[in-house]
Amino acid sequence: MVQRQRRPTKDPHGGRVRPSRRLVDIVWRLCEDLEPLVAEAGQPFEVLQVKQKFGGLRFYVSHRHRTDAILQRIEAAELESLRTCEVCGKPGKVRDDCIRTLYDEHASL
Repeated sequence: MVQRQRRPTKDPHGGRVRPSRRLVDIVWRLCEDLEPLVAEAGQPFEVLQVKQKFGGLRFYVSHRHRTDAILQRIEAAELESLRTCEVCGKPGKVRDDCIRTLYDEHASL
């Protein structure tokens, strides 16, 4: 059984996690892509952590449940996040000054 949630969750320090809408979209598609791969692997699967770090997505899963196909899809999503503006979803790039991935028009925000 797969369970997903779109609403913000609490972070370990008691605050609220509010990821960008574009990052949520990338993670949602990643989860949809992983479902058949997880079913094919035939083992329980656990996502340990999802976060944004240095302008990109980080998606951690339990070690014993990773297959090459699962790792390749996760890597593709992480790379996509580094090329997608977190404000509008247009092609973007990581900005050194704020460590965010932004489209040119949003770089000054």
